[in-house]
Amino acid sequence: MVKINASRLRRIALALGSALLMGLALPNEAFRFGSVPLGFISLVPLYLALLEAPSYGTAALLCGLFGALQHAITSYWLWFFNDFRFWTLGTTTIAYWAVYAVLGLYLALFLKESGRLRPLAFALLWAAFEYLKSVGFLGYPWGLLPYSLSDCLLLIQIADLTGPYGISFVLALANAAAAELLLALPRGLRRRAPSAPGRACSRPSLAPRLAWGYAAAALCLVALLAAYGALRLSRPVPRVGSLRALLVQQNVDPWEVGEERTLATVLRLAREGLETAAASGAAKPDLILFSETTLQRPYLDFRKYYAQRPRSDPLIPFITGTGSWLFTGAPIVLDWATNEATNSVILIDPEGRQVASYAKVHPVPFAEAIPFWDVPAFKSFIQETVGLESGWVMGKEFTVFELPTASGPLRFGAPICFEDAFSDVCRRYFEGGADLLVNLTNDSWSRTVSAEIQHWAVARFRSIEFRRTMIRSTNGGLSCVIGPYGELIDQLPLFEATSKLVEAPIYKEAEPSFYARAGDCFALGALLLSVLHALILIARGPWRRASIGRPLEEAP
Repeated sequence: MVKINASRLRRIALALGSALLMGLALPNEAFRFGSVPLGFISLVPLYLALLEAPSYGTAALLCGLFGALQHAITSYWLWFFNDFRFWTLGTTTIAYWAVYAVLGLYLALFLKESGRLRPLAFALLWAAFEYLKSVGFLGYPWGLLPYSLSDCLLLIQIADLTGPYGISFVLALANAAAAELLLALPRGLRRRAPSAPGRACSRPSLAPRLAWGYAAAALCLVALLAAYGALRLSRPVPRVGSLRALLVQQNVDPWEVGEERTLATVLRLAREGLETAAASGAAKPDLILFSETTLQRPYLDFRKYYAQRPRSDPLIPFITGTGSWLFTGAPIVLDWATNEATNSVILIDPEGRQVASYAKVHPVPFAEAIPFWDVPAFKSFIQETVGLESGWVMGKEFTVFELPTASGPLRFGAPICFEDAFSDVCRRYFEGGADLLVNLTNDSWSRTVSAEIQHWAVARFRSIEFRRTMIRSTNGGLSCVIGPYGELIDQLPLFEATSKLVEAPIYKEAEPSFYARAGDCFALGALLLSVLHALILIARGPWRRASIGRPLEEAP
């Protein structure tokens, strides 16, 4: 009995240890940009734990524990989301326990029944899972393996071919190969006794030569990533223009201090930035950028208000006095009777006229858009128990904004807040003729460096995938200009009230990148192969007794 408990504790410790390693591998408070080496080994303990699992139920439990802890560690800043911490962090942690438990069933099936192919099957399924986790209404593209390479531009350039999921595959294969090498060490070569009838598997090792073969294959793939990265970094992307933009980072949460005080701070910082730029001899900016939700009233309906407020420096006189265009977050009310409104961004010309707007299309689930809102009982629960009054109405069209610059007309798409984490959303702007992306975000509520860096680490993949510039103007960080290789061209310090005039180069290749044309074909291929492999294994009968406990290099 003691031995069984010790084995159980060992498996749990491996799963939880793997979650801790992955939490450290991704951008965190200790390693601001994550840890590249940990990205190659963080899944090793989970891999070993799943191989040791005596049943599929145990595998589901272990992977569920891994997923819940890994999510809680990497997204712990959700705790600071106003008064909704139980719902933002607590319920999502529970949800990811269930999601990863289902993943654990399939990982166990693949590891226990794939024979010599189990490292490859593991890597394909992991890449497919990270893709599924990142798309759709419930998509949450945080906590993915590729973000462990945030400090290594060389290894992530392949995103213009495969998106982040090709990197997921390589890292998952490297983790699997490292685990197999551990099993192939002299102690691991001593076979364990066969499993008792009814158990899903024991933990036999692959033949040493096969384990070393997988390790060599993983090293070759990493070398290919590096070689492709070096090639891409050495090949300049043609520069076709530039945009002078004044980034204003107020570092004031409008939810806490109110609109007028927030706007007064924003305008003070903007004037300071304009004065600094003028003193250095720089031309006035083409575009002034405020962050998401800077305005809390619809601009068109409250022009008289903004002509007089804030009292210290009214908004509309500020705009007309600068001679620059303004781009800012603001709501647009669709129906005053029902208070239906969109979370939008608006473009205001130098005469103070709103000339275009875009309403957020991809919402934060259960925060900006609440399913089953028309069901009275559910609506009452959300309002009275959770404390959310209502969500935003989602937009239906992808607006491409246009403004004049010294280098000619410029067109840009404007994903709002975490929309810059979704490739399919950003692709729509480029299909509409956008030259670059401008992202307005309010992440200041997170209060943590890791939250800001994680968002940047996710967003920068869009620049690499499409080889275009992205400008991020945020409340607390990371306000920056990202180049077509994912490099930081310019940036503002985190959580500091400041402003800065930046020169954002505009890049455009003669032909769109392969990823821009083909989308997530790699991830979909991994998903298709994983589904077919699962069907084959199930059809063969994963519970057959003959191969249980047999050394894998002898299994059919």
